[in-house]
Amino acid sequence: MGNLRIEYLAHDAGVPQRHAIDVPSVQIALIVAQINNPEGEVELWDGDRQLARLKRQEGDLSPLWKVG
Repeated sequence: MGNLRIEYLAHDAGVPQRHAIDVPSVQIALIVAQINNPEGEVELWDGDRQLARLKRQEGDLSPLWKVG
């Protein structure tokens, strides 16, 4: 895995904008996703290849993610 990043949609001032954050590992990707998009979904990418779509488990900002 070379160029890992997470991508997600954020609604800045009501306008959806796509954000991307480079991460050094899958483990760090989960931490960054939890901090930056705690209630939504994120995508994990390696270069131009999507590896997974991660969705937060339902309930009280759970640290668990569903991988799709």
